[in-house]
Amino acid sequence: MDITNSLHLDLWIKIATLIIMVFYIVFTLVVFTQVKAMSQIVRIPQTEQVIKTIAIIHIILAISLFLFALVIL
Repeated sequence: MDITNSLHLDLWIKIATLIIMVFYIVFTLVVFTQVKAMSQIVRIPQTEQVIKTIAIIHIILAISLFLFALVIL
């Protein structure tokens, strides 16, 4: 009897990977709220919209990475 079959190591690695990705999505949401708060405190009109756009793209990429991993794993 192989030890990897009895422990289902590959399943646990997949679950751990997905849990870490969920934490990363939560992190991106925290980054976005921090960007919004900072843009209200420090007003630089030239960069405010660019930084918010980058934060939104970061959230979209993190969610799409999670969905992509969910399909593959």
